[in-house]
Amino acid sequence: MELEQIIEKLGTLQNGDTIVKSLQETTNLLLNRYCFSIEGITLYPIELESYFYRAGVFEDPYVHSNELQMNHFGEFYVHRRGQSANDAYKMDNRVCVGISLSAADTYYYSALIRSAVFADGTAKFGPNNVLTYLASKVNEQEHAISPDFFNERHAGTFELSKLFPAIEHRKVLQKAAHNADPRNKENVFFSSRIGIGDENMHYRNMQLRALIGTLQKEYQFKEKSLILKDYLQSKKLRGEEAAKEAKRVYGSAPKAVISQL
Repeated sequence: MELEQIIEKLGTLQNGDTIVKSLQETTNLLLNRYCFSIEGITLYPIELESYFYRAGVFEDPYVHSNELQMNHFGEFYVHRRGQSANDAYKMDNRVCVGISLSAADTYYYSALIRSAVFADGTAKFGPNNVLTYLASKVNEQEHAISPDFFNERHAGTFELSKLFPAIEHRKVLQKAAHNADPRNKENVFFSSRIGIGDENMHYRNMQLRALIGTLQKEYQFKEKSLILKDYLQSKKLRGEEAAKEAKRVYGSAPKAVISQL
């Protein structure tokens, strides 16, 4: 099924488990076939988290429910401190970016870009790192802030917000050219989202974090042990089979993980 068909169907689904499967199908497609491109800068997602909210059907409390997460399909959504499209952006050291995937005014849906590989070969892990690097490349064309800003970490400042108007309100989602795609697509992993608190364990534990590549050292994903456990459980592997697969994707077979299966 093509991405647009999945998105169209999402707006009609009524069952929570079916919605989760559809969200996983969406992120799987994005990680394998799509990229985001703006002002000649292209990034290929390798880690995404789904945030979907439809009143009365799938009321995920971790969704920001910002206006830019609704009916802005294919556009970047830079995180704000409220639900209005005009609300202030989050601070430079906390702000992140997602891709809006809602194609109707009946639900909110975006995928947080947690990690990505850029066309220049640079890999960034962590959502704030992804957006900061994207902003630095945009700034090379916009010259909105001093290039020196990107040489150190910042807390309590809002300098990056000067660049966000050049990032939002544009269609950036496109199919990736196979011969230009730098991603390792050997494995696809699904796990629970991280860093969202424990307000609602039902939604927190949903497998709405999607990743590709491997879990070895060069992939600096957060909570790798959790990803590995969820992956092995999804494959229904235990004992020696689980240990063998863990060594393949993780580089070792941690006893703390294998014993939980």
